[in-house]
Amino acid sequence: MDVARISGWLNNPIGQGWIDPPGCETEYASLPTGDNGCCNIGIVYEHRFAFYYWGLHSIEARSPRPILLSLDSHDDVGVPDEVVPDDLDNLRIRDRIELGLFCWLRLRSLNDGHIRPALYLNFFSDVYILLNEDKETSERCAAGSIEHQKDREGLMHSIRFYRDRNRLLRDLPPDTPIFLDIDLDFFATENPMAGSRHGSEQLKEDAEIASILSLKGSFMGQLLDSIVGLTIALEPKYCGGLRNSLHVLEILNHEFFKDTLCTDSCKWRKR
Repeated sequence: MDVARISGWLNNPIGQGWIDPPGCETEYASLPTGDNGCCNIGIVYEHRFAFYYWGLHSIEARSPRPILLSLDSHDDVGVPDEVVPDDLDNLRIRDRIELGLFCWLRLRSLNDGHIRPALYLNFFSDVYILLNEDKETSERCAAGSIEHQKDREGLMHSIRFYRDRNRLLRDLPPDTPIFLDIDLDFFATENPMAGSRHGSEQLKEDAEIASILSLKGSFMGQLLDSIVGLTIALEPKYCGGLRNSLHVLEILNHEFFKDTLCTDSCKWRKR
């Protein structure tokens, strides 16, 4: 690999503007409340690239910091040893190319280490994770458990795990902005007939997926007015394939937005 030549490419990209990381699609929409402001929406193929959009959102000075509310089937939190201060302290978040490369090259490719680094950099005040009730998770990430991560200023942030949506809603701090993060594999279930065969996952029934995502429903309807950002991870390998992943994305697209993502006419649905 010619390091000097690649370094030259990165320092002098051809064209104007910026280049989002591969497998990422950026959408901008007004805030769900209709107030002045913009909601940054990132669609990513691999979940760890959500860190790219979290970093961009953190650049703007916001008080209070949003919480991260993540729907997921897996432990994407990581462990304290995976927070590398030298890497994170030297990361130039305002440089989109460097931020994208960091997600690709320095975050764990197994997709279980992007939340703790985000807390170390104070992207969020705290994290609330809603786990798929149909899938097993590690003992340390069992429902009701709480972990902590210290940021680079020495402030402590909490990471809370749930399987019950109503309990999560009760525990959310009032009047706090929410950055919503949805891994589409949250809506996948194990196929008992396939054993441990990778890619054999099935989806929950369409009606159940739609009821969870509906902005008129008892869950998302309570969150809508607080949402300031959204990341969506396709993760087809854990949804039972690309067709399943895109099917869930279409349900989300319908429940969340008028018209469709990736068009100038995309707008949040009203409650």
